[in-house]
Amino acid sequence: MILKFMLKAVLNTLLLFSSKKNLGVLTYHRVGNINNIKNQLFTDEVLFNKQLSWLAEYFNVLDLGKAITLLENNQLPKLAIVISIDDGYVDSYETIFQLLKSHGLLASFFISTSGFEEGYLWDELVSEAIMQISVDKEFIVFLQQSYALTTYNEKLSSLKKILEAIKYHSLEERQLLINELLAVTGVPKLEPQFLNAQQIIAMKNAGMTIGAHTVNHPILVAETTSVAEKEIAACKEKLESIINAPVDFLAYPNGKLSKDFTLEHQQMAKAAGYKAAFSTDMGSIDNMEADRFSLKRLSTWDHTEIKFVLRLAYSLIGKAR
Repeated sequence: MILKFMLKAVLNTLLLFSSKKNLGVLTYHRVGNINNIKNQLFTDEVLFNKQLSWLAEYFNVLDLGKAITLLENNQLPKLAIVISIDDGYVDSYETIFQLLKSHGLLASFFISTSGFEEGYLWDELVSEAIMQISVDKEFIVFLQQSYALTTYNEKLSSLKKILEAIKYHSLEERQLLINELLAVTGVPKLEPQFLNAQQIIAMKNAGMTIGAHTVNHPILVAETTSVAEKEIAACKEKLESIINAPVDFLAYPNGKLSKDFTLEHQQMAKAAGYKAAFSTDMGSIDNMEADRFSLKRLSTWDHTEIKFVLRLAYSLIGKAR
């Protein structure tokens, strides 16, 4: 109680000396058992639950559509936050959605629709292919490079390098490389682990925002214009057919401006009928019109209440970093 009182006092003091009313959009991917460290994008469930309680205690957590409307009308409250979750794995429903409900919070889920058919996205297939390799296999050769596999940590290091080697190719090239890798590693046993239509509808009916994340999670700059346009538009159409409502927002895969998407892709998002689109470049939002189709987001990395609250607050009312 003393800590909460002190933190609120600090926040109130900071607010007295700042007129900024920036919007912060927090980015998460997967939430679960921290022992699943092969996936670098996992947030520990215990930590995520704590962060939700801190958000509920100290910030104004808003629905994405409402937050953007308030920002456009210069009515955004201070310390305004939107929670966003990328990709569309089943822990979005089984873990994240359940915890959000327990705290009375809303969030936006950006979903890659190829996961409906496959049950996973390409990086999970590659991850399992590496991690399930027989313990007696000390290394593999892939793309004329040797990757050590003797220890668990060597597997993790090799996996990271292999994912990077595959990621920045076009969808067609990426599939060929994955096939080449599976010929070396063997096809892994991989249970379906993606959201289904019923779960998405349940989240939508509970007030969650459903957003698009392209069909196949490509690096858009690696694709032709026609492929990129289809990835951006077809995902929207598929999700709208599921929830029977407009899908107004897009999050670009990987999401770094210039490196992963360009002005051309922003124009595609606008032409497809999105109201706004999000990058993963760090920062809060203060000007919708200037950056409507390349809006910045924030990542969370602090494990203590003090650091989490103060760093996030500073990014909204001070100089974002």
